[in-house]
Amino acid sequence: MTSPFPMAQLPVAAGGPSRRSLLQILAAVGAGTAVPGVWNGPALGQAPVAGGTLTIGADADPIGLDPVTVTAFSSFDFTSLIYSGLLRWNAEMKIEPDLATGFEQPDPTTYIFKLRQGVTFHNGQPFTAADVKHTFDRIMHPATGSRLRALYSSIETVTAVDPTTVRFALKTTDAAFLSNLATNPNGAIVPRGVDGLDRRPVGTGPFAFEAYQPNQQFALTRHAGYYEPGQPHLARVVFKFYKDQATLTSALRSRAIDMTWLKDPKVAAAITRAAPNLVSAPGQTSRTFPIWLNMKAKPLDDVRVRRALSLATNRKASLDTVLGGSGKIGAMIPESQVGGYDGTGELPYYRHDPAAAKALLAEAGHADGIDLGDYIIVAANPLDVACAQILQQQWQAAGITVKLVPMETAPLLNMWATGTWPTLLSVALSWTPDPDTIFQYVRSDSGFGKAMGASDAELDRMILEARAELDTARRAARNLDIQKRIADQAYVLQIYQYPLRWEIWWNHVHGYVPLAANIRSFVRTTWLKK
Repeated sequence: MTSPFPMAQLPVAAGGPSRRSLLQILAAVGAGTAVPGVWNGPALGQAPVAGGTLTIGADADPIGLDPVTVTAFSSFDFTSLIYSGLLRWNAEMKIEPDLATGFEQPDPTTYIFKLRQGVTFHNGQPFTAADVKHTFDRIMHPATGSRLRALYSSIETVTAVDPTTVRFALKTTDAAFLSNLATNPNGAIVPRGVDGLDRRPVGTGPFAFEAYQPNQQFALTRHAGYYEPGQPHLARVVFKFYKDQATLTSALRSRAIDMTWLKDPKVAAAITRAAPNLVSAPGQTSRTFPIWLNMKAKPLDDVRVRRALSLATNRKASLDTVLGGSGKIGAMIPESQVGGYDGTGELPYYRHDPAAAKALLAEAGHADGIDLGDYIIVAANPLDVACAQILQQQWQAAGITVKLVPMETAPLLNMWATGTWPTLLSVALSWTPDPDTIFQYVRSDSGFGKAMGASDAELDRMILEARAELDTARRAARNLDIQKRIADQAYVLQIYQYPLRWEIWWNHVHGYVPLAANIRSFVRTTWLKK
C-alpha cells in the first residue's frame, strides 16, 4: 500500500492532543486562574520579519548532544533545533514529512521511505539514505548503549536501497514505530563519518551549533542550507541558563530573555496576570512523578516491602499539597495516551492504608519498621523536593524511614542508567510519543530495566504484545493491564501527573507554537516584531 504525504491517515500520537483539545485545556485552566494573554494560536496575516536573536531562558544545561546516546530531557530542546528526522510532529501533533517525502508500506512490517533531495548537513555533507542506515546501525549496536535500541527492537533490517530510498523491515507489527520516527531525538538522523557529536553536534535542522559555555549560555546560528524556503526566520537563538525559578522569572520580567517556561503553574499564573504583554501557554498533563525502586538491593527485592511502601503513600495528599490539585493521581501512562490512567480508577496497592503497610512489613520480618536508606531526588526541582519531603513523612507514619538526598541532575541520571542508586530514586517522566516508550523502562531486557533489577517474563510479554497491537481499543485495554501489573508488583511507585511546563513569552515574539511534546521545534517558524 502507498502512503503519500500529507499523511492525514496517520494516527495522532497517543500523547499528542489536537489543537482543539489544547484550546479546551487552555480554556479550562484559564477559567480557574484568570490568566490574561493566554495563547490561542499563531497570529495570522502578518508577514514574518527575518533576522534578530531570540533569547530563551532555560532551567538546565544539556547533558549530551548526540541524539543516539542522549538520555536527559534537558538536551531535547537543543537536539530538536539541530537535528531533523524522517518525520516530525506538526502544530496539531499529527505526523508529517521532514527528511522523507513519502513512504510505501507493501505489507504491515515493511516501510519504504523516499528521501528529500538537496538536503545538507551543517558541515556541507549531503544527506542520503546511507546516513539513515548509519544512524540506526548505531542505535541497534549493543556497544553504543543507546536507550533507543529498546524502542526500535522491532527492527529487523535497515537497507539503503539507493541514495534517496531506505527500507525498514520489522520483525512484527509495531504501533509505536512511526511515532518514534517523528519524535526528536528518537528519530533524529546523524551524519556518517562524523565523530564527537556529543560535544559538537552536526545535523540537518534549522539551526547549527555555534558555541556553548556551561552554566552560562548555548548559542545556535541559522542554517543557511535548511531545506524549507525562508526558514528559519531568526539569525540566532541563544539559551541562557538560570539555576532556579526566582532568577529565571526575574530575567523574564526585566526582558533579559524573550521567552521561558516555568515548572510551577501558580508562579506562571501570577507572572502573566501582572504583565499583560506576556503570552502564556499552559503545559499538557504530561509529566509523571515516579519513584524508581532498585530491586537488586535488599529489602526491595521483597514484593511485600515494595507493596508496603505503596500502601504507605498518600498520593492524593501529595498532589493537593504540592500542586494545589493542579494535576491527577498518576500511573505509568498519563491519561492523554492510549490506555492512560485517568487518576480515578482503582489500581492495586494504591489506597492509603498505613495499617496494612505495617502488616506487610511485619510479614516480611520488619515488625519494628525498616530503614530504606537514601532517597535520591533532583535538587534543581523544588516541586520534586517538596513531594519527597511529604512522602518521607507519610512513610514514617507506617514505620518506613528514608533519608532525602537532593542531587545534581547529571550524576543522578548516571546512577539511574547504571543501576547504582542505593534503594529509591526519583526521575520524572515527560511526554513520550507512545506508551511503549515508557514501558521500556521496566522491561527485563532494556538497559533501564536491567539497572533496576526488573525480571518479569510475563510483563515483558504483555509489553511486546501491546506494542504489536494496531487496534486502538484493544491496545488501550492491554496498556491498562500492564499498569495494573506494575502497580501490583510495585516495581515503580507513581505519585501524580501534571503539566510539565508553562511556556511564557513576550508579545513581540511571533510565529511560535507550543507543543505537547514540550520541545521548542517551532522556533524554526518564530520571528521577532521590530
